[in-house]
Amino acid sequence: MAKIVYLRTDKNGTKYYANYTCPRCGGAGGSDKWAFTGWTCYECGGTGESSTPVIEKEYTPEYRAKLDERARKRAETKRAKQVEEFNNNRLAIAEKYGFNPEGKIYVVTGNTYEIREELREAGAKYRGGINWYFLEKQNRYPTIELSYEECLNIYPEYGTMSWKDLTEVQAVLNSKIPTEEDPSQYVGQVGDRLDLVVIFKKRSTYDIPSYAGWGTDTVGINVFRDDAGNCFIWKSTSAFFNIAEGSKVRLRGTVKEHSDYKGTKQTILQRCKVDAVKL
Repeated sequence: MAKIVYLRTDKNGTKYYANYTCPRCGGAGGSDKWAFTGWTCYECGGTGESSTPVIEKEYTPEYRAKLDERARKRAETKRAKQVEEFNNNRLAIAEKYGFNPEGKIYVVTGNTYEIREELREAGAKYRGGINWYFLEKQNRYPTIELSYEECLNIYPEYGTMSWKDLTEVQAVLNSKIPTEEDPSQYVGQVGDRLDLVVIFKKRSTYDIPSYAGWGTDTVGINVFRDDAGNCFIWKSTSAFFNIAEGSKVRLRGTVKEHSDYKGTKQTILQRCKVDAVKL
């Protein structure tokens, strides 16, 4: 049986007790699970009491709240110190993840597969999803600068970093690669009938609910370019013709509207007729 002896009460109202309960048998003196070895607890000899008591404290609600507040402030101070120390050492930590002392890397752009051995010999490092990169800016190879903030998840409260999902890093990298401005310009006015010789670039399709009320209809989206790079679009359920992509064709159609798609100026046509051009 548990034996707990009151000792004293301090100035904060905290009561102190000496708990002599045997920690092994919980004060029972023995247990059925020890039946094969005599049932009796070997630590207390069957008395249920320990010779060395555990000192226990019973706080008043007011003093418990005060102690909790002190612990919270200590934890905040410790956390703030850890964050400050982490922030002061960010660049050193980033170096462990492959960045230079300034927290940067320079990723080689373009087709690097064919020159991979050359890049390795030049001191470049490789990381999947990022490609070959240098720690210093290069004059010999085109590069894009990435900072550790763009590539790493940063956890100041835990004092650590980790690589972001490589698709995120790749998206950042792609957003920095300069793209050539599309030369396409609008052609004609709405309502004009155009008669052009162009290149049939490609066709994509998608399905819509059928106008008949059941099933689906397939919409064809045809893309054409003229010699000046101007882009023409014909989109319709009837926009189908048996001519290979990449062929030169005669395109006749009426300008429906002018639009911009991802920076490309498009002349949208309707009621079109497409014929192959004999070379």
